[in-house]
Amino acid sequence: RRVTLDIAGRLPTIEEAGGFLSDVDPKKRDLAIDRLLNSPDYADYFANKWTALLKNKREDAADITANFAFHAWMRDSLLANLPYDDLVRQILGATGTIVANPPVAWYKRVKEPNMQQEDVAQLFLGVRMQCAQCHHHPFERWSQRDYDALSAFFTQVGRKPTAIAGEDLIFHKRGIALVENKKTQEKVMPAALGQTPVPILPDEDPRLLLADWMGEASNPFFATALVNRYWKHFFKRGLVEPEDDIRDTNPATNPELLDALAKHFIESEFDLKAVIRVITQSQTYQLSAMPNEHNAVDRQNFSHFYPKRLQAEVLLDSIDMLTGAKTDFANLPPGTRAISLPDNSYNRASQFLKVFGRPEAASVCECERVQSSSLGQSLYMMNSAEVKSKLTSAGGRADRLSKLETPVAETIREIYLAAFNREPTGEELSIAEDHIVKERLDPAGKPIASVAAKKQAYEDLLWAILSTKEFLYNH
Repeated sequence: RRVTLDIAGRLPTIEEAGGFLSDVDPKKRDLAIDRLLNSPDYADYFANKWTALLKNKREDAADITANFAFHAWMRDSLLANLPYDDLVRQILGATGTIVANPPVAWYKRVKEPNMQQEDVAQLFLGVRMQCAQCHHHPFERWSQRDYDALSAFFTQVGRKPTAIAGEDLIFHKRGIALVENKKTQEKVMPAALGQTPVPILPDEDPRLLLADWMGEASNPFFATALVNRYWKHFFKRGLVEPEDDIRDTNPATNPELLDALAKHFIESEFDLKAVIRVITQSQTYQLSAMPNEHNAVDRQNFSHFYPKRLQAEVLLDSIDMLTGAKTDFANLPPGTRAISLPDNSYNRASQFLKVFGRPEAASVCECERVQSSSLGQSLYMMNSAEVKSKLTSAGGRADRLSKLETPVAETIREIYLAAFNREPTGEELSIAEDHIVKERLDPAGKPIASVAAKKQAYEDLLWAILSTKEFLYNH
């Protein structure tokens, strides 16, 4: 359950859970990880993560083509396991139109050189450069000159309007890449972080030279930032926290581990699936979420697994999967899952996604996604018409189970396998059976028909289960 939620963004099916529990192959877990990594669900889930960080945001109706194209490109790239350095290079060096080359969509959202370098530094290098725009921070190494030098890589990005409103053709504008310092009026040449400036010919695209530097094995930031970001995805917190604030004054809790992961990533030729595989196969990832007397207060050393509330999209899909209901989204095929939504516009139509904190893709910070619990979420689970309609939906799980002649114990077992991927305990089975078989009366005091009474009882059981921490959290 843990690894399926973390890789595929969904609960295991009853068939997957039952098959895994009965499988005696000692390598069954590794095989399950490989199946998940090769599934479309993995690509959907991580495309959802990356497109939000890359600001695939719909601000008006004209954005729909760009948003869908960029999301599809990201999903296909992940499914094909495009090397990470190549993926980043295609975004940074994108030219042409969005229809012909979807990575161009990033330049539709992030238009100014300063903002482009700030987003690139924070997202791909784990370095927050914003403060260096105005001053040299007394406790950090990056100066205003470093800020200008990194911005200079983006000064030769040219734009031409196209026939589509709001869409520009992006091209390399011939010329010398320079930034003028606002205080000194000094001309600053492009330079990567911690590197000396390099002359760039007028016909050379500076963005491609920046991408080349990112993919160098000697780069101390690129691989480290990615493995730290992915470590946080699987463990709730990064080895460096916040995950995109890697600096000398914010050291990793385990520097040796961070370095080893970065080295492994580089040696794998920036294979994103290889990073996920080595993390999820680790002993640390397989630790129990139940603390003991020695590690109960640990919040940074990963001595036990830290439970994580399911993300908004994953939780909505999980409720649909448990109840047998479906959520419909505009302009998308019936049955589209919440983790497959291409942009933030669907948040406005779904109160559930808003309450549970789906990000609006306004920044490159993971902090935009709300992962904490709140009173509003509890009240929504208790009182919302949306949750009630899923529980009572025609053809849903409660409706279907109420019409079966199957022994009640078997139907309860199905619900527990679907929700928790485990068998019910003896006490859980006894309580659930008593609730389902007991007689129910209507407001007039007359017995309710058997099928209707059982449907109501199964709805109660499903509602109780989807309100538990065991269901709401990955643990």
